[in-house]
Amino acid sequence: MEGFFDDLIDSFKKNGRVEEMRQIARENKFKFKDREKFAQQDYLLKSFALFKGKKDKRLKGIMLKEELAFNADIRVYDYWYFGDFKKRKTTVFEVKCAELDFPKFEIRTKGLLNKMSELVMTKDKVFPNATDFHTSYEIETEDSEGLESELNLQSLDFILDKKDMQVEGEGNYMLVYFLYKQIPAREIMEEYEDVLDFIEVIFKRDEGEFV
Repeated sequence: MEGFFDDLIDSFKKNGRVEEMRQIARENKFKFKDREKFAQQDYLLKSFALFKGKKDKRLKGIMLKEELAFNADIRVYDYWYFGDFKKRKTTVFEVKCAELDFPKFEIRTKGLLNKMSELVMTKDKVFPNATDFHTSYEIETEDSEGLESELNLQSLDFILDKKDMQVEGEGNYMLVYFLYKQIPAREIMEEYEDVLDFIEVIFKRDEGEFV
């Protein structure tokens, strides 16, 4: 219901954040849409961890660009979740790329409870030699071998260097975001270029050759 009222407000009053993203889109040759309901999204996206929850969801300030170098369509948008206590806003960089074929996975920052549990209990890890990475992050997947064939150690180093960066993927889709963080408008293109760099790193083998 809160999403419905938010729709009404946006229909009568321009959203300043959306207008900023419209300007960025125009200046950098992106296609643009003001907003979309979550129900309109590709069904493959709906199982991603970021989108969990039964309350209203919206995508706002949707920028779309085809990156021919990677055979990819990339969308940038603010994901709004109207939770019980407050709105949560996360700027999402969504990559749909025919060259990617991920098993379902989630890379997220490690919480305090997980850090404490590992002091008394160990479990098998994807990329077990990436010890620095596993200090701060955890990887969830049911297909470790499949994920190791699609990612590489350099991609983990990239994530580690980007404080609090989280990544999800399945099939041709990959999401990059900083949970509950709305990227300031002046920083969006810088983050977008970092996402392109991240894709390039994924496409390289450990020895530095393109796949």
